[in-house]
Amino acid sequence: MGDVAKVAGVSRATASYALRGDPRIVPETAGKVRKAARTLGYTTNLSARSLRSGRNGVIGVAIFELDKAYPSQMSAAISKEVNRKGLQAIVQQTSNSQEGEIAVLKEVTSQLCDGTIFSPGQVSDEEIRALSDNKPMVLLDDFSDEAIFDTVFTPCEAGAKAAILHLVDVGCRHICVLGNSYRPLRALGEPTTVAGRRLKGALEGFAESGMAVTEDDFVQCDQWDFSLARQQVHCLVESGRSFDGLFCMTDSLAFGAIRGLVDCGLRVPDDVAVMGFDGVAEDEYMTPSLSTISVDIEDLAHKAVSLLLKRFEGSDEPFVAEKLTAKFKLVARESTAKRR
Repeated sequence: MGDVAKVAGVSRATASYALRGDPRIVPETAGKVRKAARTLGYTTNLSARSLRSGRNGVIGVAIFELDKAYPSQMSAAISKEVNRKGLQAIVQQTSNSQEGEIAVLKEVTSQLCDGTIFSPGQVSDEEIRALSDNKPMVLLDDFSDEAIFDTVFTPCEAGAKAAILHLVDVGCRHICVLGNSYRPLRALGEPTTVAGRRLKGALEGFAESGMAVTEDDFVQCDQWDFSLARQQVHCLVESGRSFDGLFCMTDSLAFGAIRGLVDCGLRVPDDVAVMGFDGVAEDEYMTPSLSTISVDIEDLAHKAVSLLLKRFEGSDEPFVAEKLTAKFKLVARESTAKRR
């Protein structure tokens, strides 16, 4: 700091304030200090800053399946929002196992980060609390009965319901659902998974439209990926099941499903209209382009980061977990351009 101050021709305190972005330092002086630091080859030492302030300005983002479009694009949106707040993000992929999630929380985010935005799958809230080192945490799609962390949800129920109603509106009279097996709406209660929530929303859509469904209209996919969706559509068609609409619980499932329908000699949307859920960038460039429930990932990122930063500020009030839901919109494209 002394070297930088000497080259910039300012006091050590002024150099320190300038490098921290203190608004009390006029832009011209701050520019001189930053230029001096660059000339000398000096950069901020996060470890040293953490020792002085208790924070290093790094936010952890722990998401599963970063090799798929939606989690990857969501993580990019969160990282961009973190950067917009003047902080940095460390994005980690969690394996879909308890051990993998524990490892990320214990060995990376709790030690290196001021707080974490985490998509839980296999660990409980109490385990997360124990591993978080008492640092702020915001969870994504945490459906715990008694939430102990702030949570941002994807619009599972409302989005799935809108998808079914859209298929009905374009003229579909026999709709199948790909992604989860059937349970009656009256017995479903309050599901605790994304798949369960999307099933509930789909059932609400069927109920509102007056369309009767059976368990044969719902196809389970243990993994929401292209290849399994393709196989399941093969089985659905080969079973002789008649359907003219297909709601896929993710865009990834929809991509595989369309490939499977084409394999079986069916045309989309002429024979079967297909609806996805997520709103990934690739949807627009598919052939046909994919109609989908597009989650507003910028809104999701803004809400998650804002909740985390709010916890940094602290409060004397008793902690009450906040629950927010991301916005969405229905995007109709070629895959549901079905004649009435």
